[in-house]
Amino acid sequence: MAMGYVRTRLGRLFYEERGAQRRSGDPAIVLLHGLLFDGGMWRGQVEPLAALGRVVILDGPGHGRSEPAPRFMLEEHADALLDAFGELGIHRAVVVGLSWGGMVAMRLALQHPGKVAGLALLDASADAEPLAQRVKFRAFIAMHRRIGFPFSLFQRELAPLMFGPRVRVESPELIDAAYRRMMSFDRAGLSRAAIAVVVHRKKILPDLPRINTPTLVICGREDRSTPPEQSEAIAKGIPRARLEIIEGAGHMSALEDPAAVNAHLVPFVRGCVENAG
Repeated sequence: MAMGYVRTRLGRLFYEERGAQRRSGDPAIVLLHGLLFDGGMWRGQVEPLAALGRVVILDGPGHGRSEPAPRFMLEEHADALLDAFGELGIHRAVVVGLSWGGMVAMRLALQHPGKVAGLALLDASADAEPLAQRVKFRAFIAMHRRIGFPFSLFQRELAPLMFGPRVRVESPELIDAAYRRMMSFDRAGLSRAAIAVVVHRKKILPDLPRINTPTLVICGREDRSTPPEQSEAIAKGIPRARLEIIEGAGHMSALEDPAAVNAHLVPFVRGCVENAG
């Protein structure tokens, strides 16, 4: 396992690396996490994917061990990924992204199509956030930046957007861990990332037909943050996409039911790696 930092236009991003390229020219497998999480959310996927090739897990700006970034847009984040690819010697990648990660992955495919050998988009959106949600979350972001975020408010407002009902009842430790993780991040850096993802996110649905790469779209049936109709729209918009629904899972499908996600994700990534030549 290797780890370290790469320099990008949004500051230094932390990465971890598992597995190894099996054939010359094979694409890397790049994992991009969701907002308020870090690369650790992929713990259920890393080992199965590392059996297929070189896996690189990146912490987003202001998350995990990455540096806080200046104010940025998701399109700039996609360009920062290109910087990271250059530092890491990644010529092409199968990009696996959940929520924020999926939003950036789509923009990478639109802005730098030659770099993407496949897309797996989990619980993502290609639309802008509704106005009411933007107003609400801007208030939450401002409060957290100033004084932090009370656990009671997290439980009431954010946990139901992240996790399905079953997990909230049966696995409360996931809620506690998510809250502790969020509170460990630099407040200013987290705020800038949240503004980029929730407040300033632009609609890219009309652009999706330009994405010409194998694409797997996955969504938890109980996802309240980016409901299944958002994934349906992505799957309809990207010509080579297919949609899979994870029953009983919410927004954090890869954490909530890793076995069900892997049943679709691992064969898809295997096919992308093997056919990338």
